[in-house]
Amino acid sequence: MPRGIPNAKPAQAKNNPVHAPARELHTADLAVGQQPAIVLPDDGPIEREQVIVALDKQPADDYLQALKFAEEPITIRIERSSEKFAPHSVDCWVNGVGAEVLMRGKWIQCGYLPIGHVVTTKRKYVEVLARSKHDTVQTNVQKHEESEDNVVDRHTSMKTPFSVIRDDNPRGAQWLTRLLAEG
Repeated sequence: MPRGIPNAKPAQAKNNPVHAPARELHTADLAVGQQPAIVLPDDGPIEREQVIVALDKQPADDYLQALKFAEEPITIRIERSSEKFAPHSVDCWVNGVGAEVLMRGKWIQCGYLPIGHVVTTKRKYVEVLARSKHDTVQTNVQKHEESEDNVVDRHTSMKTPFSVIRDDNPRGAQWLTRLLAEG
């Protein structure tokens, strides 16, 4: 029996379940896809991978579901940078439409997302942030008996790290993990 409360009954966990808040999903905790090193031979043509891949026409149902998924609201917080004069916002556009933010129950087109504040936006703008990456490149020379190869090592990292505070879609975490893993 709880102390200090007369005639109180002990609480039972099955009658009063405790709901823990969902854990934030931070992009720094997810793996970012890395490109393989490029080996430039001493002589001869450079091997290049095909960058543009033609896809067959996507079925209409899948396309419509993808559009609907992209319009879902998602609550994020863009993490502050440790730079001395770090920006206070990030420009974000999809097909000529600036980032939309949910304010007072209405979608407001801002064209940017604020840094360091919790904001609800549409998933398509979060996808732009997740795909926004930059590569750090370092070239190493590997000497062989009669030739040398230049090896270009690439390291990909997030340009704008953020945390997902709330995503009501159960596929949301898997979607973000897949986006970041793409090279």
